[in-house]
Amino acid sequence: MARKVYYSKPLKYFWQNFYGIQKKLTPEYTDDQIFAILRNNILNAPLRSFDNEGSRQLIVSGLELWRQDSRGELLHIFFLDRQLRSFLESTPLSDLENIKKFLNEKGTSKDIFHIYSKIQSNRQVYQFALHLPYESEGYAFSLSLEDDNSVQLYFSLADNGGLMSDKFYSDVNKKEDEISLIQSKMFRLAINTIAYMNCFPDCVVDGVPKDLLERSEDLSAKNFTLSTSEKIKEKESSPLSKMPHFRKGHFKLLKSNYFVHKKGQFIFVSETMVKGRAKTVSTSPEIDRFGDIISSET
Repeated sequence: MARKVYYSKPLKYFWQNFYGIQKKLTPEYTDDQIFAILRNNILNAPLRSFDNEGSRQLIVSGLELWRQDSRGELLHIFFLDRQLRSFLESTPLSDLENIKKFLNEKGTSKDIFHIYSKIQSNRQVYQFALHLPYESEGYAFSLSLEDDNSVQLYFSLADNGGLMSDKFYSDVNKKEDEISLIQSKMFRLAINTIAYMNCFPDCVVDGVPKDLLERSEDLSAKNFTLSTSEKIKEKESSPLSKMPHFRKGHFKLLKSNYFVHKKGQFIFVSETMVKGRAKTVSTSPEIDRFGDIISSET
């Protein structure tokens, strides 16, 4: 029998420390009622010495993602290879404007609460969670298009949360402090995961991994398993090497009318050096399939 693999659980902090505690106090309440209580308590509690409006916004954003998860509306993606995470969080972003177009077309219209203005506003939102093998904490992301056409990311990892906007990405990406490094890596991971799934839909399989060691995962939720495409792997430099190697490159959305049949699709452009610079474009023969997957989720 094949060995079972445990995967990280996204939003575990909110499930255990917010929902879990409140559910014990009010077991008769529905999850939506519990969400309303939790958010009201956070917004109306006096600020502590280590609190500010920004930290409250992060908690409320995490609770909103938790509510989507409790309703079974959050997309869950299981990485078969956790090295894929390292590849996606290090791959440069070169096509943010077309990512915005994609989010506008494929995102879901949702009301988002903005703590600074104390109002809810409608946004195009794309939300998903990542499970990694043999790790404890999973990732959860919410990307939204703002009124000024910027794309804002909320990310959750363990008890940490953060906000990042493409307006500041270029500047943050140049910094070397710990917070900036985390923010830029999270932004790339979120954006590139979407691009990767669109570029290589043959790597996207419905359901959870076959070797999943169940740890209270909701198997009725929106689950996908994501494998690593051979098209982004480098050839092993040595027959003794067991470390995976990935190609350097970036994802790009085709927008020119020149690409009659591929317009609006993502490709991966890898760069190699053979007597000068050459670019190799990779995509999947099943590229049209992922559009159907996205449409079913929105």
